[in-house]
Amino acid sequence: MEISRYKQIKKKEGNLIKIPKVTAFIPNPIEKDYFKGYIVRYFVQKANDINSVIYEVSKSKYSNITSSDLYTNVSLDWRLIGDPSEIKKSNITSLRIASKTIPKISLYLPNLLQFYKK
Repeated sequence: MEISRYKQIKKKEGNLIKIPKVTAFIPNPIEKDYFKGYIVRYFVQKANDINSVIYEVSKSKYSNITSSDLYTNVSLDWRLIGDPSEIKKSNITSLRIASKTIPKISLYLPNLLQFYKK
């Protein structure tokens, strides 16, 4: 193949593939979230490797990444208030549903009472 042809193909491919930059995010629930009783959490993982790092991302970043075939993504409701045993049950249910998309997500979220407030 000619070098000029290679450069043309490479230039076109560079414009076709856009890899979104993933940055980790830690949610910070506010009073409004505690009044509502839960927050929505957003997660992504490389689509071609179920053992790759799972990232929690912001809602806006999640919206950008969902259009990419390079990442598997899932959102889940995370309960914040109530009886601790009920919160655990609720969050386990959310994780069980999310694990159908990202199988090892429960390893990322071992603290079922994270953000719990009495």
